Amino acid sequence: MNDFFTNIVMEELSENERTMLNYIQKNPALIIQMTLHDLASKLYVSDTIMLRFCQKLGLSGFSELKYLIKNDLKMQKKSHNFFREQVDQQINEFNYFLEFVPLDELDKIVQLLCNDQPLYIHGRSLSAIPAKYLHTVLNTLNRRCILVEDLHLIKSISRTIQPESIIVITSANVPTDIYQEVFENSRKNKAKTILITSQKTKKNEKLADHCLFSNDTPLTYNGTDVNSRINMLSLTQILIELACKELLLEE
Repeated sequence: MNDFFTNIVMEELSENERTMLNYIQKNPALIIQMTLHDLASKLYVSDTIMLRFCQKLGLSGFSELKYLIKNDLKMQKKSHNFFREQVDQQINEFNYFLEFVPLDELDKIVQLLCNDQPLYIHGRSLSAIPAKYLHTVLNTLNRRCILVEDLHLIKSISRTIQPESIIVITSANVPTDIYQEVFENSRKNKAKTILITSQKTKKNEKLADHCLFSNDTPLTYNGTDVNSRINMLSLTQILIELACKELLLEE
């Protein structure tokens, strides 16, 4: 209800007045349709007691009470409609994202995830979430893989990695100065690299052997990345579903 009602000191009300207030707060849509006499009759009190109750709340009378309730209902409806619009927009954006998921690239990546070569999965900060998820499910499916969260360690692995091994990197922003070395070392050692990132750029496309772009909307708060990675997680889920079917078929 309106801030007016949340500021009422309940201790200052009698038990009967608390009952009256409780009914008003639980039935706002009914109250705005009632007259003073209607409400008083519903609460089994006289019109005078009802009027005095409104005045005790600091109102001029019943008309002001109805005005406050009407205004509050309008604000709630406006807030609900705004929320509904935001949800619909997110759903539309997600459906658009699904329409352009590259099926051929997905198939190639799934085949790499399901082979018997050494597999390393890396992600940091918020991007570690899809990395950990992928790692956990693949190991559950007996596809052994190693989660590497430390940046220096993944760089070290890339320097001595065996040919045909696979490195998966999940990173929303892919800072080139950080990951360039990993991709270059892997290429020199004839290892395969998979990049799951947010934005599709020419630079990102050239970094890894296989790329998936989630097109999550960049979002920061006070200079901090708060991108939800919802599309990146969705891509990871799709990879997991396909890999699951592939691995179960092999068994």
